[in-house]
Amino acid sequence: MTLLDQRPRVGKMIVPFMVDERRVPIDFATTDARRVTACAERGLCGVCGGKIRRGPIAFLGPDDGRTCFADPWMHEECAEVAVAQCPFVSGRRDWRKPSTDPVEAEATAIYSRNMVLVLADNWRSHREGGVWHFEALRVRRG
Repeated sequence: MTLLDQRPRVGKMIVPFMVDERRVPIDFATTDARRVTACAERGLCGVCGGKIRRGPIAFLGPDDGRTCFADPWMHEECAEVAVAQCPFVSGRRDWRKPSTDPVEAEATAIYSRNMVLVLADNWRSHREGGVWHFEALRVRRG
């Protein structure tokens, strides 16, 4: 049994490590700050919570050429599961409430569509303004 198989589920959906499964109801759209920090500091997968030992490493984000992401990195297999299961990543559902501010609405609209799996040979993280950023280095494909 893998770490991915051991993650809690809601229906058929795996609850990612970066989401607090103790929350009732579980909020898949909100990451848990402590878990995100653990991913950044200890090199843990944002989906299964296991240690990432070597590349390729996967990132999920909008298809706009970026190499820095807000959500933690993950094993390639875990990212593929997230793409298949997550209605937010697949674009079947928007995770945000619509903004009445047109500038904000346009700036965040990219996160509702065209999400892609990016693989990289290396990675690093840094904190900026109290927020973790996960960087894909030596991107293989986007």
